[in-house]
Amino acid sequence: MTHYPVDTAGRPVPLPVQTGGYFSQALDREQPYSYLLPYGYDPARAYPLLILLHGWSSDHQGWTKYSRLARYVAAYDLIVVCPDGGDGWYTNAANEGERREDDITQDFISHLRSTFSLVPPGRGWGIGGLSMGGYGAVKIALKYPHLFPVAVSHSGAFERMQTSKVHPVFGDPEADRALRQRENLVWLVEQALCRWPTERPRLYLDCGTEDPLLESNRRFADHLNFVGYPCVYRELPGQHTWPYWDRAFKTVLPELAQTLGATAKLPEGR
Repeated sequence: MTHYPVDTAGRPVPLPVQTGGYFSQALDREQPYSYLLPYGYDPARAYPLLILLHGWSSDHQGWTKYSRLARYVAAYDLIVVCPDGGDGWYTNAANEGERREDDITQDFISHLRSTFSLVPPGRGWGIGGLSMGGYGAVKIALKYPHLFPVAVSHSGAFERMQTSKVHPVFGDPEADRALRQRENLVWLVEQALCRWPTERPRLYLDCGTEDPLLESNRRFADHLNFVGYPCVYRELPGQHTWPYWDRAFKTVLPELAQTLGATAKLPEGR
């Protein structure tokens, strides 16, 4: 087993943050991303994958800049990648707007599979995110369970497609009603219940007790319980801020890593 280095306090030394790029057919341009490779990365091995999506008004560097992600995941044999979703809600927008869902599920994933040594999709792949990215992670997993058997949402912004106003991504409440339904998590959960249980992603949800999105997170969790869709839902102290998301990710990481089959490393000298 490859061990991870520790600092003077015995904590994992953060993994180096690396950046890459790929050409997105969906967006017709180059797209950047950040990534973390585990200590001792061996291209001859196959590793579990975790995709982390950022929130609104952020970018692919948000997770690595404002959380201790690089320190937390250093203790696992896990590849973590952070794409750039702009403010596109990880959705193929109305009126022939940006195809952000296709960018992630087609172009980005194709690039990852040709670049890194990964376990097969549908087994050890997970997707997570915060706020807008929490919505995107759950939505993509529900739509593509053959890729992602597990999704994590921190402070998910689950109800944006229900706005009564014209939205740059979700369009007009009347003219784009069909699109809004397709992008609604409540509808997607009910569609998932029509599939075999093995084709339903495992969901981990959490929200801060002082977060303005708390009630919408409770509504979604209550609906999951009502229709009988299993999930893990937590409420933790905190607001819609990076200190909360940092703690929330640290809390769920051991369960998430176990679900993905990511081996826990030992510190050097053990």
